[in-house]
Amino acid sequence: MSVHQISISDPKIARQADRVAGIEECRRITKKYGTSFYFATQFFQREMREGIYAIYAFARIPDEIVDDPTLTDPQAATAKLTEWTDKWRSAAESGGSEDPVLNAIVHQFHKYSIPMDDCEAFLRSMFQDKVKSSYANYGELEEYMYGSAGVIGLMVTRVVGYEGDEAFEYAKKLGYAFQLTNFLRDIREDCDDLGRVYMPEDELRQFGLSKDDINSHVRDERFVKFMQYQIERNRKVYREALPGIKMLNWQGRLAVRISYVLYKAILAEIERANYNVYAGRVRTNRQQKIFLSLKALAGVYE
Repeated sequence: MSVHQISISDPKIARQADRVAGIEECRRITKKYGTSFYFATQFFQREMREGIYAIYAFARIPDEIVDDPTLTDPQAATAKLTEWTDKWRSAAESGGSEDPVLNAIVHQFHKYSIPMDDCEAFLRSMFQDKVKSSYANYGELEEYMYGSAGVIGLMVTRVVGYEGDEAFEYAKKLGYAFQLTNFLRDIREDCDDLGRVYMPEDELRQFGLSKDDINSHVRDERFVKFMQYQIERNRKVYREALPGIKMLNWQGRLAVRISYVLYKAILAEIERANYNVYAGRVRTNRQQKIFLSLKALAGVYE
């Protein structure tokens, strides 16, 4: 049976106690690695929250393998990612696993009819990170982002609920918007720790820059203008994704709105730091998160 023919089976062999323990571990993973995202998830109702935790854990576990600094040999990292992927596929096909986290993910993915193809698209992007460290242009980067972020938006939409299939296109766009924000915030970390540059090479050249300048932490007038260009496009993608929020189930809409304003606010923090993303990771504090959440509650997105 080919990968694309595999569906996520009904997890009958997974005991309820195992699923509860697994969801709790998924929640812990979400809280540990996704500060802003976890804050926003608290505005989902409990049932939706469990589905979102499962999606986050599904994405974060292989991502951590790919980015593990102790796995300096790319082949070792690829082997470990392959091992986890095989376990995931086996769990999805059989409907369960001895691993409580995989049990929980399978249960939630089956419950919300999350397609295996979306899971495979994400995993392809994870494997790509081990063999590709730069992108020639935005179109090439967008192909990567479909797997790394677009399909996550599609998964979340299935958990939240939606009106009309057009909601999926907006969800994909929102995934791109979040991913682009992460790329801009994490330029130094991606380059120094992981050896990757997610900034399109042709756009770097447009501003007189190169990958070597990113590696050398060049932050001059050229870099500032480059970042301004990137932030402007990122905000455009946010605007393009915005109409999709009103297509979501009202019970999950607020949490998505809060995620929207929290991630988008990171761009303003980059500007406030005078575009010096090399000095450290910019972030919003808890007071800002509360203020921005109140704005989202009032339907203010700027």
